[in-house]
Amino acid sequence: MATCVIYIDEAGSPDRHDVPLQSGQTPLFTLAAMALSLSEWRARDREFLALKRQFFQDSMGREGRRDEEVEIKGRDLTSPHQKTSSRRQAFNRRVLSSIGQHGGTCFGVTFLKNPDQPASSRSIYTQALQILVERFSLFVAEHPVYQHAILICDSRMKGLKGEDITVARSHMSYIFGNETGRRFINILEAPLFADSRLTVGLQVVDIFASNLFANHYYYYLRGTAGAPDYSHAQAMWGAIDRLQFKSRQQVAGYQMFGFRVIDQRTRRPQPAGGDAV
Repeated sequence: MATCVIYIDEAGSPDRHDVPLQSGQTPLFTLAAMALSLSEWRARDREFLALKRQFFQDSMGREGRRDEEVEIKGRDLTSPHQKTSSRRQAFNRRVLSSIGQHGGTCFGVTFLKNPDQPASSRSIYTQALQILVERFSLFVAEHPVYQHAILICDSRMKGLKGEDITVARSHMSYIFGNETGRRFINILEAPLFADSRLTVGLQVVDIFASNLFANHYYYYLRGTAGAPDYSHAQAMWGAIDRLQFKSRQQVAGYQMFGFRVIDQRTRRPQPAGGDAV
């Protein structure tokens, strides 16, 4: 039996927003995750480095910085102003394809935020992680090889704003103090936090998170006043959906999917990717 490593990163902002949107605001927030075999991290690291050097040679070889530390951010691949960049779109496709080639499985929770009654960014984070952990545990339980999983989050996530310990405490309270959380015994330890510049898994899940965010933005909120046009992101949906966890067994009579959308505008959760709530 093997250990699974699950990398977690964000896209968008959990903070409140206005309508029409002001500069830098987003009406949704996505917390995404990617599960891979821990034992194969060296091969993934070298392959992703080679891919970055192939597509972004002009960013490599800088004095005082290892090429591994060069981050190709997902927001720079999926943003509307980069939709005509053939280099970035080709790199984006290659990254999504490589996740599948390495046996990766992906998850994500997207919150459609309420501008009139905004939830706190902390509550959004902790709720998102709890939703994801339920999916992680079922994924590991159904997997023919994995016995346990560890969680690695990006310590540089903007939405956390130095609250790594708060999120970790909330997770530990959930898995030890909550009746549902106590069942997830195949998820080991508290979430670990790492610098994405040094962890290839976090660099890759950042790209996945941005793709899921862009697709959900267009599908659910393209009519929001001041929203950017993410219509080009639909071209990646097939690749994204193929990576989505889809349970073999039913939970409360329904198949569980890796993606979920929470519509806080109505205070009622909505399914995404067929997931019933």
